[in-house]
Amino acid sequence: MSLKKLVREIKLRTGMAKCTEYIDLIQLVIDGEAQRSQEVYLKRHLNICLKCLEKYNLDQELKKVLQLKLASKEVPIGLAESIRSKIAKSA
Repeated sequence: MSLKKLVREIKLRTGMAKCTEYIDLIQLVIDGEAQRSQEVYLKRHLNICLKCLEKYNLDQELKKVLQLKLASKEVPIGLAESIRSKIAKSA
């Protein structure tokens, strides 16, 4: 491992990396795609950085709102069949 990568890894582990290095990590954690060690690194940073904590909270709430708004809605009875019928007639 290069010295540069080692320093970056140490900074991430201690929560002292630059905030820009945590932006992608915030999305991974919110989306449930982060490894456990990445979550720990992010949480350490969030404990000392109000700016990143606010971004994390905002992004988390935004995801919740989008999930609620994009939740599957019930389709009126007969709508799907009506669409299929119209497509078949126009083909």
